[in-house]
Amino acid sequence: MKQLLKFSIFFLLITYSLLVHSEQFLLSTEGSELEVQVYKARGKNLLLIMPSEHGITDGLKKLTTDLQTSGVEVWLADPFSSWMLPVVESSLEKIPNIAYVEFIHAAQQYAKKNNKRIYLLSHDKGSRKLLESVRQWQLDSNKLISGVILISPNLYSKTPDAGNEAKLLPITYATNLPLFLYIPEKSTLALRIRNIVNSLETGGSDVFVKRLNNVRDRFFFRPDASEKEITTASGLSQQILQSLKLTQSYAQPRKAASLAAPTAIINENNQPQTKAKKTTGVLRIYKGSLKPDDFKLKALNDKTHKLSDYRDKVVLVNFWASWCPPCVHEIPSMSELNASVNDTLSNKSFEILAINLGEPKQDIATFIEAHPVNFSVLLDPQKSLPKQWKVFAFPTSYLLDKQGRIRYSVAGAIDWNSHEVKTIINRLINQ
Repeated sequence: MKQLLKFSIFFLLITYSLLVHSEQFLLSTEGSELEVQVYKARGKNLLLIMPSEHGITDGLKKLTTDLQTSGVEVWLADPFSSWMLPVVESSLEKIPNIAYVEFIHAAQQYAKKNNKRIYLLSHDKGSRKLLESVRQWQLDSNKLISGVILISPNLYSKTPDAGNEAKLLPITYATNLPLFLYIPEKSTLALRIRNIVNSLETGGSDVFVKRLNNVRDRFFFRPDASEKEITTASGLSQQILQSLKLTQSYAQPRKAASLAAPTAIINENNQPQTKAKKTTGVLRIYKGSLKPDDFKLKALNDKTHKLSDYRDKVVLVNFWASWCPPCVHEIPSMSELNASVNDTLSNKSFEILAINLGEPKQDIATFIEAHPVNFSVLLDPQKSLPKQWKVFAFPTSYLLDKQGRIRYSVAGAIDWNSHEVKTIINRLINQ
């Protein structure tokens, strides 16, 4: 590999007084420069952070300085400033992997001179860029990476249409490093931990998982963070310190794994993804293969509801959680829709079943007191139905006809009281 960095200049730039909180250096990579902020510390651990689609947030900066205070030296890359990219998801694809490859090479040179162990960290969709880059680095190096820390790692190619399976990215099957995953409990990722772990282990990774109770994705930099999320974020650096110790015990030089995903592992049910082709502009006409089984759940008033009880009615099945802002935002329009459709009928031919994702009954009761609804709120304490119904985003909703077949679906919040939605429902009622 071409020498893309003059290491003598590099070491001069990062050798500075320990009284300096941090210092920036520029890493030359094939005609461009990657900005790196160095947070010096005396400990033996060097952590390279590659930011996600959310950029360098205040929460990420705080985590960095907390780690530095704990004795971990941190190098924080800033590809967004380096290439003048907007902090949006699409910018991740514009970050050249070679920049991160050279980032790791430079860190290896420094770590060897200063007797440090190297770790990598990213979160959300930045996790895929990290794994792709470290595999590319492995193609040219047999040196040691002591571990990779991923927080809320989104390794799916995209959020699928409701009722379809999501495909994991090929890099998920081609990673073979010691990995520690932090999975928020209030996340669709928590429903699929086993699938993600199995896929990562396919390439030879040693995978460890920590479920973070009662927090959402982005918990350490959310502007609407709950008290629990703030507390969890404040202790995240100490959690990561323990993760470094664990993954280091499994570290060994490893050659890059094969990038070809095993043909036997396509999705959770080993079924090809079906794409919904036609849309109404609000709801998607469902073209998937999901045939919902009957279920039996209790409502807040302890009344038992079975899906089969609603045959001969059009049913909106909605998966939601009170900690999900888009879910809460669409609730009033659902109540308006329920009232509007049924007020025009001589008999009640439309039902809404809003299935909550595993929250305590009292918490939901308190929420409904503050946000009254005119439809049934059902409790799924075991969180079993979202996985069966292939829910990859909250909220996710399905519109069933009078024969119990899924006819429309939507992943995300919409205005349920729109003219278009009511037209669709009335058409199904009259069929």
